[in-house]
Amino acid sequence: MTQDEWLKGKAAVVGIGHTAYGRRGQFVERGSFSLVIEAVQKACDDAGIDPRDIDGWTSYSNDVNQGGLLAAAFGTKRLRFTGMGWGGGGGAMGGAYLYAAMAVATGQADYVAVVRGVTMPDNGRFGRMGTTEGPPYGLMTPGQAFALAARRHMYRFGTTTDDFAQIAINARLMASKNPDARFRDTITLEDHHNSPIICDPLHKLDFCMESEFGTCVILTSAERAKDLKQPPVSLLSAAMGAPPRWGDAMFGGWGGGDENVGGQYAPDDDYVTGGHRTVAEDLYAKAGLGPNDVDVAEIYDHFTPMVIMGIEDFQFCKKGEGGGFVSDGKIGLGPGQLPLNTHGGNLAEVYAHGMTHVFEAVRQIRGTSYNQVPDAEVALVVAGASMAPTSAMLFGK
Repeated sequence: MTQDEWLKGKAAVVGIGHTAYGRRGQFVERGSFSLVIEAVQKACDDAGIDPRDIDGWTSYSNDVNQGGLLAAAFGTKRLRFTGMGWGGGGGAMGGAYLYAAMAVATGQADYVAVVRGVTMPDNGRFGRMGTTEGPPYGLMTPGQAFALAARRHMYRFGTTTDDFAQIAINARLMASKNPDARFRDTITLEDHHNSPIICDPLHKLDFCMESEFGTCVILTSAERAKDLKQPPVSLLSAAMGAPPRWGDAMFGGWGGGDENVGGQYAPDDDYVTGGHRTVAEDLYAKAGLGPNDVDVAEIYDHFTPMVIMGIEDFQFCKKGEGGGFVSDGKIGLGPGQLPLNTHGGNLAEVYAHGMTHVFEAVRQIRGTSYNQVPDAEVALVVAGASMAPTSAMLFGK
């Protein structure tokens, strides 16, 4: 084990839990705190532990469900640790897991719950127009901003909307076997192209959906995990960060704040990526693994082009070749293919800011996925693209 690999095998996922997945507004009256409470209870049932034993809580993207309030709600015996990952959307998700893993590996806490819960009233939606004084202008929604990166990738590398469609088609195909998925109908290339253009060149089927949910994942030390209900799923490594000259969001500015300098100032070679170049390098080094060791890839798919860029960032093909990679039949469950977003992802299962990508990685390693990859031993989870920080994780046996 090298110095980079100090965390490998020291922490494990032992419980996962989630509520039903709803459309925007479906659970607003219930509230996200209630949803998270339900998810925590289900994760504890999965792990075979008492919720009062959870003595650490982490989350990301300014989740409103504070660890201290959750500890009080469950009657925690002793609160020892809380942590929050900065960043928008799901970019800092891996940070929440990294904090949890470090806490249990170093004895700061016995059990840490990573939680994320969202409800969206009309005045608090993800993806809505930014709040500015005076007439609206510039990049006001994520879709507009990511469309620029998509168009730049098309210009530089010849990527096409046919390539984007393959990501959406794959997501629906995987979701068709997942009873929890919100969108289980399969689609064709024609269906994708006939869906309305929202932000040129992105069609409606290139976008994830607005959703409401409660989710929880419980981590503990590798030693403690051996005695629990489920086979432990080890966190092999986690990394977070961004390339040089990235702001708090690559395409910052739709929120209207001057602090959102964004990555429009990034060098062109990084602009046409998901911002994961340095994260991928660190992630593989910390695990002592490489892309050829990955059995299944769960890559954050808020917009289809960012999955193609993620495939390139994590070295499954060369930069600029991601479009050809997905259109040449190299994603799927067959021999020689890369199993990708095997639960349906943000595009088809639910937009839960990456948490369900972790759920699916855990199921793949446990051997309980609805689209099980035979003998899966290493699962990659890539968090939201184009944030600073963004992040990624490797899970395994």
